[in-house]
Amino acid sequence: SQLDRSNFVKPVEDKHVFKDEDVKLIAYYLPQFHDFEENIKWFGRGFSEWSNTSKTQPQFIGHWQPHIPIDVGYYNLETPNTFKRQIELAKQYGIYGFCFYYYWYSGKKIMEKPIQKFLADKSLDMPFFMFWANEDWTMLWDNGEDGETLHHQELLEGDAEKFMEDILPYMQDERYIKIDNKPLFVIYNLYLYPYDKYIAFNKRIREIAKENGFDDLYIMSTIKEWFNLENLKEVTDKYNLDSMMEFFPQGLLDKMPTRKQKILNPKCSAKVYDIDKYVREKSYLFKTNTKLFKCCFPNWDNTPRKCYNGAQIMQSNPANYKIWLKDIINWTKENKSKTEQFVFINAWNEWAEGAHLEPDQRYGYAYLRATKEALEEK
Repeated sequence: SQLDRSNFVKPVEDKHVFKDEDVKLIAYYLPQFHDFEENIKWFGRGFSEWSNTSKTQPQFIGHWQPHIPIDVGYYNLETPNTFKRQIELAKQYGIYGFCFYYYWYSGKKIMEKPIQKFLADKSLDMPFFMFWANEDWTMLWDNGEDGETLHHQELLEGDAEKFMEDILPYMQDERYIKIDNKPLFVIYNLYLYPYDKYIAFNKRIREIAKENGFDDLYIMSTIKEWFNLENLKEVTDKYNLDSMMEFFPQGLLDKMPTRKQKILNPKCSAKVYDIDKYVREKSYLFKTNTKLFKCCFPNWDNTPRKCYNGAQIMQSNPANYKIWLKDIINWTKENKSKTEQFVFINAWNEWAEGAHLEPDQRYGYAYLRATKEALEEK
């Protein structure tokens, strides 16, 4: 498949012109592509997501692997021009902003160097906000076992104050995305902590935001697989949230049909899904009783990380992605207030999960072009 250039799309010449009435497209952004202490200690010097993606092999006939980046290439996020080129590309094709994953463990930060450099460089003209990826850090990053925990996530006394001290410089930046003077903020997993500790944390970080000149925080969390999608208000009310957000495919796989696929590698543990049917039936459009931000992905395939322990393969194409994105853009226009016109894309650069808008050797700039067309077409 690496030699098949029939679906390769060249870059466009014209740039998207942002308008006030546009739905704002936000791409999740992984800041992992650089050397940092934990990766060196646990996996060896030079390890990054590129280590996983570059060694991946097809698991069945027609399986698109490996995903090989072009344009920005196999980058290191400590290289100054990387962010500049990514932002130039993103804005050219209609991406309004980035949602940066933030790794924080009771004051201990991981993978923070790229976003610290982004914060310091005001020439990087890209709206952004933070997604606290508050999960235990495990060896799954390198096809390890779930039980191998490297950093444990917990809430300790004083963590709300420490957390806000660390994140306020980002929220106070003029590029940080806000709704009605409330900085957007995602807490990935509400269920790691005792309920009373979480509620106290939620209350205190809102207070600190107000003490620092904001009207409040706009706090969201992601859908989980055990949620009743028709009654998400139960979650927002209980956990003091302003909205729910889709973080596809998490929590939504029961709506995704599987398909039979002969996997050639007997050691591969993977489930293959039918994206064609999912998009054709528009299963992503469902009713719920609370505020919800919609999300889609260009492709999903986490065999680089989890080939031997439960990979999920949802091999899509730019045509399916464009239909899906266009549908949820229209849904957002019809169902969200003017200040909440956001749609999320998973992701800008999750290369080891096959979820990247960044150009690749097979499709070129096709997913970016599909993004631009979905946003601009009526």
